[in-house]
Amino acid sequence: MEQPSVCVIVLNWNGWRDTVRCLAALRASSYTNLHVVVVDNGSTDGSAVHLAPLLQTPWGELVRAGYNRGFTGGANIGLRLALERGAEYVFLLNNDAMVESSCIATLVEAAAQRPDAGLVGPKIVWSEDPGRIWSAGMSVAWRRVAIESHANQPDDGPFDGRRLVQGLSGCALLVKRGVLEQVGLLDDRYFAYYEDLDWCIRARHAGFRCLYVGAARTMHSGSATSNRDGGRSQSALLNYYGTRNILLFLATHAPPAERPIALARQAGKLPSAVAHVIAGGLLLRRPGARRRAWALVLGAIDAARGRFGARYGALS
Repeated sequence: MEQPSVCVIVLNWNGWRDTVRCLAALRASSYTNLHVVVVDNGSTDGSAVHLAPLLQTPWGELVRAGYNRGFTGGANIGLRLALERGAEYVFLLNNDAMVESSCIATLVEAAAQRPDAGLVGPKIVWSEDPGRIWSAGMSVAWRRVAIESHANQPDDGPFDGRRLVQGLSGCALLVKRGVLEQVGLLDDRYFAYYEDLDWCIRARHAGFRCLYVGAARTMHSGSATSNRDGGRSQSALLNYYGTRNILLFLATHAPPAERPIALARQAGKLPSAVAHVIAGGLLLRRPGARRRAWALVLGAIDAARGRFGARYGALS
């Protein structure tokens, strides 16, 4: 029986070296009915020159977005292409992630066995330490404003099975065509961060389920694009979008009875977060502390004012 068609969507933004490794892992995949679309988000590092020769038809193609449209905008370009070309599944994959050879085949098999599952995700481990979990499905505690992804827990058996979860990471995510047709694409208001969890919640409201499959594995470096220059500190970009978008996510999806408490609790974390960043700059001499602290404040301000989407000049 012919394998269902899978369109793999990989975003690249000034990270062609990571993307080359990602593509090499896809080449070694045991799943053969793949078409790989790399969306270049306006890179300025010569990415297109390095990537185009690796994406010859019919296996792959390089699409130039023209400018940085964020994770949501870049991924949506690929999602629209997948719909136009009749793909039965799409597989979102970060460019700093590498699938194990059986990963996609295992996910497709699991999806076929669960007609109610619209989104299916693998076990994601740290590429630098494959014995530690990066993400193994997500759950949300609304009142505590805590998102549990089991990060940094040892990969020693408890995460090997399958289970239904509230959300899955967009780092490596198989999505059925029906989700795209009924739920729509990623919400461009997010630009980057929390868009995957938003998508999962919207899909669940539409009657789909999110299935975690521990037998499928992907290795991930973790924020290699958005935190490239942050070192051990989070970058200003990550601070800004993370702060703004968690407030958007809570305002959109927290149950009405718990929403005011959740938003107040999240806003109440801001002073200590800012103080922590400034202290790190002063005591540990971490560079850019003032800019990263301002990014936290501005993210909260923009969320309150309803300023979403790309904010290129916000951090200048």
